[in-house]
Amino acid sequence: MSNIPESRFFVHRNGRLCCEGVELSIIAREVGTPSYVYSWSAIRESYQAVDRALSHTPHLIAYAMKANSNLAILRRLAQLGCGVDIVSGGELARAMAAGVPPERIVFSGVGKTDSEIESALAAGIRSIHAESPAEIDAIEAIAARIGRPAPISLRVNPNVDPQTHPYIATGLKKSKFGITMEAARALLPRLLASQHLHLEGLACHIGSLIGTAEAVGQAVEAVALMALDFTRAGAPLRTLDAGGGWPIVYGNEEKQPESFGAFGAAIRDALVRTGADKLGLELIVEPGRSIVGDAGVLLTQVIFIKEQADKRFVIVDGAMTELLRPALYKAYHAILPVQSAPAGAPFTPADVVGPVCETGDFLALDRPLPPLKRADLLAVRGAGAYSASMGSTYNSRPLAAEVLVEGNQYHVIRRRERAEELWRNEQMK
Repeated sequence: MSNIPESRFFVHRNGRLCCEGVELSIIAREVGTPSYVYSWSAIRESYQAVDRALSHTPHLIAYAMKANSNLAILRRLAQLGCGVDIVSGGELARAMAAGVPPERIVFSGVGKTDSEIESALAAGIRSIHAESPAEIDAIEAIAARIGRPAPISLRVNPNVDPQTHPYIATGLKKSKFGITMEAARALLPRLLASQHLHLEGLACHIGSLIGTAEAVGQAVEAVALMALDFTRAGAPLRTLDAGGGWPIVYGNEEKQPESFGAFGAAIRDALVRTGADKLGLELIVEPGRSIVGDAGVLLTQVIFIKEQADKRFVIVDGAMTELLRPALYKAYHAILPVQSAPAGAPFTPADVVGPVCETGDFLALDRPLPPLKRADLLAVRGAGAYSASMGSTYNSRPLAAEVLVEGNQYHVIRRRERAEELWRNEQMK
């Protein structure tokens, strides 16, 4: 059990795993499984920790809502003063429905449609992060047609290695995201001359689960130097967006990731080193996983234990439909029994697998676990981010419930989908 990350919000009391003051077994009994269970105290404290790390400069935390876009969580974060980073028209609509002020919304993504761009401009969001010359053409044409200048930021690729999984590295030249530094410089005269574009800022985002704070500092330094050049050329820059990607612990890390304070210090040092701290720019960061990731678990129940070919399979009702990350890139999530194992219980390897009809449907492989039996409960840690938001109805599995715990109470913030809702938009003709 030594590989289980410590948490003040998910702890065993009298042998029973609790989220804050609520036993997970009670949620399983009353809400069912699989379910996502989130600690609001954990989310709030993570947000406040990021906020403290950036206290050296005026800043906006634009939460990357793709990590977890539940309306209850978005609303509570907005009430703390948080903004959001969106990547689709649907996320724009969600953010607005949750009460996020449009001036705290930034719009990233390489493939924004014309209707999404127009909706964002009509809503009056803070900035559209432009990621290609073709996108700038589209934004300018739409802004001219509707008679509303478009605030944009150039998302540039500083070509810094984030030391993370290649699927989530986004700031290298070979990435589909952003514009090369050279291309961004070449675009400046055209942007300054446009009557329909307002260059709000410069942005970068080098990846998720970034390996070192130094990498963020290197990226910010490159973008800060560009901001100095752009300002001297007459660009009315207002912001510098340092992206997100601050890491959390999943349980198999060889060493603890650097603290939020270290990432904030790396950003501060880069701004001071370049002199960009004198520009008066507002700093924007886009953390997602680091705010909600460790605040959630996937609560799942054992269906069967299967011994076969010298393997132990723990078959649970949670699956790749509820937690895709292990199947997608063999991501590791710590798993622990809701009921503490008896003292001296042997831990032996087991594959924790779901009922979905895919060999890749697993939550863990060769994971040391104590003896388990039918109806036992397991909690999969680190499921607050990229779990429910990546959920699917493959195999016609209804979407799982989401539960938010506040102190000694819990609230169902998304009820379990009913089977008949799976085909509500289909027509039998």
